Amino acid sequence: MPHSMADAIGSNSKSPGGLIRRLSRGAHQKLRRRASQQQSLRLRDQSAGPVLVRRRSDSNAASDRAPDVSDLELEPSENGTQDDSPHPPTARDIQNGLGINLSRPSNASSYFEGGIAPAISAILQTGTLVTKHTSKHKKNKRIRLWLDPNSARVCWSLTNSGKSFFIDDVREVRVGAESRNARDDVQIADEDEGRWMTVVYEPPERSKGRTIKTMHLVFDSVVIVGYWTDALGSVARERTEIMNALSTRTEKSERSMAMVWRRAMGRKSSDDDHSFTLDDARWFCRKLEINCSDSAVRTHFTLADTGYTGKLDYTRYQIFVRSFMERKDIQNLYRNINFGTDLDLGLEAFLDFLRDDQGVDVEKERSHWEGVFEKFAKPSQNRAALPTAEPVGRQLALNQQSFRSFLTSAYNSPLLPSKGEGTLDRPLNEYFISSSHNTYLLGRQVYGASSVEGYISALIKGCRCIEIDCWDGENGRPMVTHGRTMTTKVPFEDCVSTIAKYAFHSSPYPLIVSLEVHCNAEQQKTMVDHMLKYWKTMLVTEALSANTQILPTPEELKSRILLKVKAAGAEEPEPFQFPLDGSNGRSRARSLGSTIVRTPSIDKRAFTYSPLVISPVTTSPSDTTVGTMSTPRGSITSGPTVSPSSSAEDSDTSQTPLEKTRKRKSSKIIPELGRLGVYAQGIKFPGFNEPGAKSFNHIFSFNENTFGRLCTKQTETKGLLEKHNVHYLMRVYPKAGRIDSSNFNPLEAWRRGVQMAALNWQTYDVHQQVNEAMFAAGSDRVGYVLKPEELRHSKHIPILDAGEKKEKKDKKFVKFTVDIISAQRLPRPLRQITESGMNPYIEFEMYCADDKAPGGARGEGGTDASAPNGYSGIGSPLRKRTKVIEGNGFDPIWNQPLTVSLVTKHTSLIFVRWTVWSSPEARPTSSNNVLLATFTAKLDSLQQGYRHLPLFNPQGEQYRDAKLFVKIRKENAFPIQLGALRFSADRSRTPRAQLEVASLQSQPQPAQTGGAAVVFALGGPERAGLQSDVEH
Repeated sequence: MPHSMADAIGSNSKSPGGLIRRLSRGAHQKLRRRASQQQSLRLRDQSAGPVLVRRRSDSNAASDRAPDVSDLELEPSENGTQDDSPHPPTARDIQNGLGINLSRPSNASSYFEGGIAPAISAILQTGTLVTKHTSKHKKNKRIRLWLDPNSARVCWSLTNSGKSFFIDDVREVRVGAESRNARDDVQIADEDEGRWMTVVYEPPERSKGRTIKTMHLVFDSVVIVGYWTDALGSVARERTEIMNALSTRTEKSERSMAMVWRRAMGRKSSDDDHSFTLDDARWFCRKLEINCSDSAVRTHFTLADTGYTGKLDYTRYQIFVRSFMERKDIQNLYRNINFGTDLDLGLEAFLDFLRDDQGVDVEKERSHWEGVFEKFAKPSQNRAALPTAEPVGRQLALNQQSFRSFLTSAYNSPLLPSKGEGTLDRPLNEYFISSSHNTYLLGRQVYGASSVEGYISALIKGCRCIEIDCWDGENGRPMVTHGRTMTTKVPFEDCVSTIAKYAFHSSPYPLIVSLEVHCNAEQQKTMVDHMLKYWKTMLVTEALSANTQILPTPEELKSRILLKVKAAGAEEPEPFQFPLDGSNGRSRARSLGSTIVRTPSIDKRAFTYSPLVISPVTTSPSDTTVGTMSTPRGSITSGPTVSPSSSAEDSDTSQTPLEKTRKRKSSKIIPELGRLGVYAQGIKFPGFNEPGAKSFNHIFSFNENTFGRLCTKQTETKGLLEKHNVHYLMRVYPKAGRIDSSNFNPLEAWRRGVQMAALNWQTYDVHQQVNEAMFAAGSDRVGYVLKPEELRHSKHIPILDAGEKKEKKDKKFVKFTVDIISAQRLPRPLRQITESGMNPYIEFEMYCADDKAPGGARGEGGTDASAPNGYSGIGSPLRKRTKVIEGNGFDPIWNQPLTVSLVTKHTSLIFVRWTVWSSPEARPTSSNNVLLATFTAKLDSLQQGYRHLPLFNPQGEQYRDAKLFVKIRKENAFPIQLGALRFSADRSRTPRAQLEVASLQSQPQPAQTGGAAVVFALGGPERAGLQSDVEH
């Protein structure tokens, strides 16, 4: 018998100490694997932010670009703790990481009445048993779920920190019937529905490109469900409330300051002096995401510590907090428009500011702006008056604080406001339409997660064309997934029911559902039944008018769903394999279940005509042609060729005889489904001159590679494609090689008149940022943007009969200025320790839709960071950079003016982008620099004047408090005759080649030119930085 525990363990192993050694080694490896994650969790525990503006599924917001709301516009929170006492808050309560007061034990034997304060149930700290449902493994698991009050995390494992999430990472909590659309393939009994909870959250470590996760739970009682919903909601509200300590609204600021004071005092022991120290000041800055250097914190503390005691009482603590509220940039602006004084601004001075600085047509909406003034104004106590003037009653005026509140309010939004719904009375083919590709995916294309959350997110953001890929499922249930990949599945019925709920959440205009079908006839019939059941009268099942040969208008299709599907009898081929090289077919990996297919050429004999109505071009309300566009980047092929894709979406192209001889499974569309493609009938590409390409209700779908080949100058199809898009619909989607769900440049498609540039919305790269900016302002928020005239009318299209001379489309001269003034409350880099200061700088980029060429645009001011070869145009933006501000991420000031000028064919396709960077080494060219935030806008959508720009994180979520303060000025664009362009004859006398725009006497002139010639350089200063089409 063993004499000790060690002997017992040793006796069960093959060698002495073997079991202990293996256990020790295994534990050591686990600790090493989790080291980086534990570090990130520790960093997260130190602060409450940055707070993000997120949108719940039941929100009325149209997009993440919802206008900011001034503090003056917000009512006090009903859940906030109002401190009406003039005395400082007491510190008799111990506070934990959640801000929950844990009462000290009392020796009194009197009745314990308690008080009104946030509290957390001991049940949640101990943990509750719950059933966790997963559709992936189709099994349930009992776990213990508890709330860690010190770090504000929900956990279900003692040893694996990855099995937890932060409360402020929770996007949404759905209980009972509200969670039906999010259950994926999980079925529960009706009597259990009340105990069901679905939690949608962001994982601490976003692996595999997945930005959100969904957790399905069934509790043992509805009482426990109530505990958890109350706890998650109250903690999230309190964390947000803390960030209001720097609010310009006095009531909110005072309440939040008191809350932070109680937390600071609660951190001290009973023997400590309950005063605010320098260490408390550092803690305060961490909690409120005041990212400045330690010396800056010390400076603010010293200014409040007038007695030099090293401690602050509550009154001095308030002075310390208010010192962070000062905005010297706005103070200087206020004095500049107020003749160098701090006197109050009257109504007329305010209207002059709007007219002269903000570019507002005051007289057109004077009553509106008078109402805005009254909303922010207060009775004047500091207005200028002559000594002999008779005293008058107290008049309304703006002081510095109310003027600042106006500048940060929704009334001073950087984007054009939405002034009611416009009238979209042109045919569908004359609009750019907000479109999504593989909408159901939350991550990557090969092994990402499929979920209805993708549809909810896209529809709330205003997407008007979504995609559903349907495959045969078990038990006769069609499933939505990315076929022949490792992506998860979600029932087709769940997707359809979710779409029914959110289809017109943010826009009343028609929703186009692009249906990709790989199901057998029986499950196709099930699909039709589901769509009719959930979409009911919303689904267009027959033409609005039997005698028309043009597409209806968005106005005529309000609150209707259009189905894009192939005609009955057409086949949906199995998907091709993801190419390793997107530009050609020389290197392709084998499919997960299909053969290798090379790039096919068009075979008209393989075209099967769909039962469409063939209409002559002359019946279109538009004219009969589209303008010359520039050559995009991509491979060059001769003749109209089509490339295969990983997705059967490209089945709209016809097959080669080689492909036809191969045995590949296909799904024929049944008549009941095919006839639902009333206004978006997908057909195989026969060539633009074939009868099928003249049917008014057809639509072509191309992947980006196929589209690029059709648009090369070496083919005659480019002009035919542009002419086609004047009258008919086209959709372009990402190539197969983008397995990481990256995106192509939508400007490539838009400049050719493509209505639907379908992008991967789950990836917030620069191209998706441009895509969102297209539909972000004014009436564009409804998801439909009227194409510019040159893309809607045939008189601009250079396709003429043989022998006729082609006319070049006139370009226009565009000029605008951007002053980058300052930033406020920038987010701290994730892996930066909180005590070190930030070194931020700003990069400004301008994107246009013209061919890439040297000297296409010129920028003045700042440091040039464009492509080293001086090229600008499609895929190569003009880029400018500010200086680095060392040690200050809280309120850095640059005062950097930038001027941009360019000659372009597409004035409505100019986009500008601001990116915020942090440089650990205080060098803008360092490889260690971190991209923190971004904002992108269409130039036409920007308002002029002094504006605060919202900033977004890598997932496209808006930071609540981080802003850029800029001044924008735009000049009117004017046309330039191409015959008036000439190069300088003597280039040796100037350091750069110059392009002179002459002979403009007959054209309207911008006031600033002062003459008949406008001069700007082809090249630029010494250029440094990365290639423009590569994300930093």
